[in-house]
Amino acid sequence: MASLKSHKLLVAAIDFGTTFSSWAYSFKYDYDKEPTKVFVKQWNSGVGISCKAPTTALIRPDGETLHAFGYDAEDKYASLAQNNEHKDWYYFRRFKMALFKDRNLRRQTQIEDESGKKMLAMKVISLVIRYLKDDLQNELTSKLASKLPYEEEIQWVLTVPAIWNDKARSFMREAAIEAGIRNDRLLIALEPEAASIYCRHIPLEVKSSDGRTSIVPLSPGTRYIVVDAGGGTVDITIHEVMEDGNLKELHKATGGAWGGQEVDEAFKQFLIKIFGGPVFQKFQMGAIEDYIGLFRDFEVKKRKSSLDVTDYLTFTLPVSLVEIFQSETEETLTDVINQTPFAANVKVLKGNKLTLDNSLVRTFFNPAVRSVLEHLQVFYDNYDKYGISVALLVGGFSESPILSCAIKDNFPSWKVFVPHDAGLVVLMGAVLYGHDQSIIAYRVARYTYGWDSNVHFIDGKHPVEKLKVHEDGRRRCKNVFRTFLEEGSLIKHGQIVLKENRHWPSTHEQDFVWIRIYASTKKDAQYTTDESCFFLGKLTVGGLDMSLPREERTAEFTITHESTNLNIRAINAKSRQELEASIDLLK
Repeated sequence: MASLKSHKLLVAAIDFGTTFSSWAYSFKYDYDKEPTKVFVKQWNSGVGISCKAPTTALIRPDGETLHAFGYDAEDKYASLAQNNEHKDWYYFRRFKMALFKDRNLRRQTQIEDESGKKMLAMKVISLVIRYLKDDLQNELTSKLASKLPYEEEIQWVLTVPAIWNDKARSFMREAAIEAGIRNDRLLIALEPEAASIYCRHIPLEVKSSDGRTSIVPLSPGTRYIVVDAGGGTVDITIHEVMEDGNLKELHKATGGAWGGQEVDEAFKQFLIKIFGGPVFQKFQMGAIEDYIGLFRDFEVKKRKSSLDVTDYLTFTLPVSLVEIFQSETEETLTDVINQTPFAANVKVLKGNKLTLDNSLVRTFFNPAVRSVLEHLQVFYDNYDKYGISVALLVGGFSESPILSCAIKDNFPSWKVFVPHDAGLVVLMGAVLYGHDQSIIAYRVARYTYGWDSNVHFIDGKHPVEKLKVHEDGRRRCKNVFRTFLEEGSLIKHGQIVLKENRHWPSTHEQDFVWIRIYASTKKDAQYTTDESCFFLGKLTVGGLDMSLPREERTAEFTITHESTNLNIRAINAKSRQELEASIDLLK
């Protein structure tokens, strides 16, 4: 079993987000002295410096070359559109959610850009990861007196939502490998876990001792919930601080697509209702620079929106939008607004400005906030089971007072903390995870895992439609779900979850053994065809001795839980030699 502590000179993390992405790193000698000393990339947004850039990729018409990323991609695409030169280019934004939504993710899965053109998702994501990797390495080269032997001295970490399934995690790993990161130098970090690790190093509790008061990290025995509210998803996990300072997960990761992107979409629908679909579409497609600028402005303002009933949100409408509206409708904006349900909540000011009162702004947040609150209520109502006393809110969306105040108001017995730079906590925590994975001592299995098996058919027990009669008269029940790891099970790093003694090829001509691995959202799955079950991938063990009869050509394999992965090891049952073993989740 590999060491849980990295001895690499440097740990580099890439936070590939739905809305924003970035990278960060720290050297081992800094980590040993001060773990939270992490260098985070500074991006130039055109109007200031940001620690994250939009997850936006501009790919050349060849479909192979990434031309720009982040703010540069947005600006360049707007420039191309202004000269009507953009139609053959690929412009992707907020495309990460496609991996969450596609349950049957494959290497050949395609995603659409903003104009509907398709590319392989693997290609797009690997191009972005390669850009972020190269950008980080270029930064290091500029800072160091001599070149760092990157491959040997960098431990890479890539973040993914904890609620993603195994296929999506495997997809991101393969994309990173395609981007030039070696598999044996790559860790996958679950986003709320990374946040939790970082928060273990920052002072949150007030303690008094010997007449002195200090602020210290959460003490052993504390049970807390991490709400990672990002742009696309809200990831939720529950941890307990153990006596040795490590963390134990108490409930499988949960959550949903309730991130800040939902607020953006609500704002967009409001504008469409004001200006009309045709006008807004013409603006979106014909004045791309102004469209991008409008939503950049809203992104900043939405994080400052409060619950104060006297507060307002004021923003300047792009001149291009107003001109398109006037040419298409020949009406004044005030007259049109007065004909909508928003008449009492919206004012038109001179200089192309709109002012929205806070009651209207809150409606943009309501669907996402309501979903988060409903989900958290279950854990709050079950104090005897979970014993949660603290809630940590991280991720860009958590910086919105509307969300954090709603959680404080609805769950008064929780101490709610929103760390400084909450949008960077996952990224910085991923760096700490790369230095030491041992801090997450126990995890909870999110699914029930098993494989497709045939067993002796028993009349009255097995369904008739599952009966398979072989040529030699054997009666077998097919599609039986053979469980090897149950949903909700507490597992630790290095724990063997399956040890199977004997498997041999299905034909005399095969030098390999394979089984079909399934997962289920229920503990008591019976058949791989159950509605709760879905196919994960094929586990293959190859290199068996073809000189032996089929029945003696046997393999033993072990599946071990290591960090966020299920790792497979197989040996020849007779010679005890190591065999090739792999599980393909994306075929």
